[in-house]
Amino acid sequence: MTATKSNSGTETPPASRAASLSRSLASVRLGIVVLSLIAATSILGSVIKQGGTEEEYLSLYSEKAYHFIKLFGFDDAYHSPWFYFLLALFALNLIACTVRRIRGLTGERGPGAKNAPDVKALAAAGSGFSAPVDTLGEISRRLSASSYKRKQLSERTTLYEKGSLARYGVLVIHASVLIVLLGGLIGLVAGDRGFLVLRVGETAEAAVSRERARLPVPLGFTVRCKDFNVTFYPGGQPKEYASDIEILDGAGKVLKEGRIKVNEPLSYNGVRLYQSSYGTSNSYTFRVDGREVVLAEQEVAKAGRTAFMVVRYAPQVHDFGPGVMVAYMDGEEPKTLWLLKDVERMRTRVIQGSRISLEGITSGYYTGLEMSRDPGVPVVLAGFGLMLAGLYINFFTFHRRIYVASDGAGIHVAGMASRNREGFLEELGRLSKDLV
Repeated sequence: MTATKSNSGTETPPASRAASLSRSLASVRLGIVVLSLIAATSILGSVIKQGGTEEEYLSLYSEKAYHFIKLFGFDDAYHSPWFYFLLALFALNLIACTVRRIRGLTGERGPGAKNAPDVKALAAAGSGFSAPVDTLGEISRRLSASSYKRKQLSERTTLYEKGSLARYGVLVIHASVLIVLLGGLIGLVAGDRGFLVLRVGETAEAAVSRERARLPVPLGFTVRCKDFNVTFYPGGQPKEYASDIEILDGAGKVLKEGRIKVNEPLSYNGVRLYQSSYGTSNSYTFRVDGREVVLAEQEVAKAGRTAFMVVRYAPQVHDFGPGVMVAYMDGEEPKTLWLLKDVERMRTRVIQGSRISLEGITSGYYTGLEMSRDPGVPVVLAGFGLMLAGLYINFFTFHRRIYVASDGAGIHVAGMASRNREGFLEELGRLSKDLV
């Protein structure tokens, strides 16, 4: 191992540098700074739209602001390298604080009478009492009956201890926070988020990922929109909207069904479905060579000799009523034409030998569902459970130590408590009753 020289010219041994680094990592100030930065990141992640497209950001911010957002990853703040760095630094700070606390507890409980205070002086100062020598057995009996654990420190000094678990309450809280952080990290790395758009009767086996350039996220089951309902206030604002959903297996068997409302998700097999939005969309009924075909916008029909799709709908086409524009491929050349529902001679067209007629246009609601899969949730819940246990230990229990020392002329009893000193002194008063 090597040593470095300080500014004064003296060498700093590696052990000192390690101790200095350990103190810096365990600094409360560092913990406060890192927590503040994590909180600021969370605020930015809430204020700035996450996972949006370039067009969405440019519609909200200037081009310079957009480039700034992209440069620092504020458009995906919770997956940015610097956010992971902050979480790792906070975890290191917490671990260093915990290790330091454990070392302090270990040293405090070291063997030998050197850990015992001056019991006679402590009793004289009002934190105990003195009693005749022949009361030693009665004192021991009463303390044992009150669940105090006995430990012989020396030939003349005995320690009676109770509530030592309270000393570990902070450690339990530290461990719970680390577990919560671990669960959150698992969710960030291994979790999935996406959305589904379904009309009544439609099904989906995958969700569209919220992350750009990612493939659709398989659900592991099939979701079917059984029904959708929306109610309005007299002014026209939506009052409530809800989706009746069925979860199906590969064979079409219903595994679970339920109604999804805002703030009332449906959960199945680790996937949660939230009611996010709704809207209206059209479906178009065609007759292709005598066969009925129902299409949504951007959906491709392959019933005839050539495939076609609806690319545009207009409620009025030059005052001739509603119509749709369909697109098809003529060799390698894309072509389009209009079909008008209320004009007989323009309702039916022939496309590459297939007779296509526009039979009807139906408007209906679609439901927008948010999908979330977070494998870190059980870990986070376990962390919160452990945190509750740590808070209970820390605030509702307290560590008490009573020292009993003999100097040949009498017995001296004194002690200390981590909190609730008044209650502890009352306990010592009850112990001394009829002894002094």
